[in-house]
Amino acid sequence: MKKIIFLLTFLASISFAQTSIFASLGGGYHGLVGVEQTFLNEKLSANVHWLGYDSDYDFMGGIGVAYRFNGLTGPYVYHASEWLTGRTNDHIYHEELGGVKEERFNYWRLVFGFGLQHMFTKNLGIFFDIGFQFYAGEGGYYTYLDMDDGGLSSDDICLPMSFGLKVQF
Repeated sequence: MKKIIFLLTFLASISFAQTSIFASLGGGYHGLVGVEQTFLNEKLSANVHWLGYDSDYDFMGGIGVAYRFNGLTGPYVYHASEWLTGRTNDHIYHEELGGVKEERFNYWRLVFGFGLQHMFTKNLGIFFDIGFQFYAGEGGYYTYLDMDDGGLSSDDICLPMSFGLKVQF
């Protein structure tokens, strides 16, 4: 019975959702481009976003969830979870296999942070956010991904920021 009530509540909240699209520079909660649903009196948002393009990466995208304290205009806290998959150093020779093999990687990028959004009109706004990121992969947790070779390390810390434009329907 609890599951049915939860499902009905969830479906009712989605029916009053507002859909928006966004484009940004950077890689915080929003990624590069994506689609977002805002519901529960403009307090809760969820999105699907794409992080960008690099020829060594097959997929760089994920989802995000934000809680907006004052609705669409004002501060928010967020979490973004992304999957990055690709290949390292294109081709690496392995003698035991007798040929060329691609080294592949799969990483989860987790970002936690806060942001500020301002809606100029009901349909047009801007946002800025900053967060702390870490990566899960290669049997551990790391704070930095070298995008050139696909290697993880904990030597550097990167605070992802994004600034962008939001259009709401």
